[in-house]
Amino acid sequence: MPMKYATIYLLLIFLAICGCSRRESAVETSIRSAAEGMSASDVQSSMAGRSVNLLVGGDELRFTLADLGVDGDADEWQMDQEAFAAFCEQLNAKYGKPAKDAQMTFSEDPAEPLTILAEEDGVAIDAKALQASIAASTDGEDIPVHLQPVKADVTAQSLKERYSLLSTYTTSFKGSTLGRKNRVSNMALAVSRINGVVVEPGEEFSMNETILDRTKENGYSLAPAIRNGTYEKEYGGGVCQVSSTLFNAVMMADLPVTERHHHSWPMTYVPIGRDATISTGYKDFKFVNATAEELIIFAHLDQKAKTVTVRLYGTHSPDFDHIEIESKRTGSLPAKGTKLKLDESLPAGSRVEERKERRGRTSVTYKKYYDAEGTLIRQETAYEDTYPSIEGLIYVSADIYR
Repeated sequence: MPMKYATIYLLLIFLAICGCSRRESAVETSIRSAAEGMSASDVQSSMAGRSVNLLVGGDELRFTLADLGVDGDADEWQMDQEAFAAFCEQLNAKYGKPAKDAQMTFSEDPAEPLTILAEEDGVAIDAKALQASIAASTDGEDIPVHLQPVKADVTAQSLKERYSLLSTYTTSFKGSTLGRKNRVSNMALAVSRINGVVVEPGEEFSMNETILDRTKENGYSLAPAIRNGTYEKEYGGGVCQVSSTLFNAVMMADLPVTERHHHSWPMTYVPIGRDATISTGYKDFKFVNATAEELIIFAHLDQKAKTVTVRLYGTHSPDFDHIEIESKRTGSLPAKGTKLKLDESLPAGSRVEERKERRGRTSVTYKKYYDAEGTLIRQETAYEDTYPSIEGLIYVSADIYR
């Protein structure tokens, strides 16, 4: 070893023993470890051997330029950009603050189910300015490290523009028939299964797939449902009110419906022509999210008010402000009368109505598009439905049947 280097080496040992050497910070130590591949002779004879004092966040951090990714001599040196980027990341881990994007959260408040939390901007090491300062620095110079603002990628305003209220529709289950305990229980279960569902752009939503088969195993109870032209108790009876409520919200949001069936006769909880019946493994209600952004379904059953409400959030079309749905009965079909059928097991004078006679109806449903001033832009015929006439059926005893 040359004499001058031996002298410096002994001096360094002496300073270390005496405790005069400066203890490195945790940040310095962790960053310095990335540059330990350089030998002492390399550092002493190169530009990388110079030291700088970085002033950041009230701290003074001392490094050699080698720690920062510098290599070469004073006349011709270069910076390893990958190593420098890693160095800046280490500083950012302690002194920086990452930006936080705005976020959507679900609320228990049915009036405001979608809450948007504001974004938070952050700060980060100004790497470009730091590199320029290093290039112009002298040995042992103090270099202030500047923190620059970092903007969040997603702002609350952008989320509000992407996820506005497209439509809302409410139906009532007041009354002794619609408000039966098991029926309400089935509706509440169906509502819970569509609430918060996100439909991706181009995705088709299926009511049957979402609320699952109406079975005891899936949590449904026995309640009246329409089968063979009459009311019979089935698991899941009542869920058609939920699908009908969703159907109206979908029409008002101008989303294309790919499958919809009306009931055997008009329902009392929606106007004629605005119902959507479903049955396990058979009839379904489906629609497609034809927008460019996600569609979010919010559904709520209010036990006190006895209502079911569906709200749809997504990207609003610029072609209209809102849609109103209007339907009306357009005609009646010939009645089929009531058929008497013998039941010899019945006692004399007995009549048991199996199926009520119902006269068929026809209807038309319109979608009316309005601008922000309330001016009608256009009107479209959405559906023309025919509810068939249903023959009544009464079982009678032998004395009446003669």
